[in-house]
Amino acid sequence: MVLLIIEEDYSSLPIELPRICGYEAKWLPHSPYWDIKSIPANLLEETERIIVSCCLKLFERLGIRDYCRFDWRLDSEGNPKLLEVNPNPGWCWNGHLTKMAKIAGISYAEILKAILEAAERRLGIAKGLYHSKSYFLK
Repeated sequence: MVLLIIEEDYSSLPIELPRICGYEAKWLPHSPYWDIKSIPANLLEETERIIVSCCLKLFERLGIRDYCRFDWRLDSEGNPKLLEVNPNPGWCWNGHLTKMAKIAGISYAEILKAILEAAERRLGIAKGLYHSKSYFLK
């Protein structure tokens, strides 16, 4: 499953501050960065195709297991440049992974379930062996 590509909306940020989603945006509620919102990325179809294709190839070639997040930036000409590969992005309820899922219509419980099911498939563990479905739907 490839989730929807998102971007950060910096329109609420004062113009003099750098357009970076760092520590302040994630952990400091009184920071001007706190109000940065994640929105569906407005990309050209070809740019999105390149990003998704590269992500799928990197996932395989780097031996990433179960899930990850790739962070990209566009250069001044709109060409995608890989910023980082995050093979273990946070599972917190307001993290970028869960924001991507929410925008795609996938609940927090559903994305956690999908991650666990990916690990089950990789490890050959029978579904439901150590958890119940109702636990993840509370």
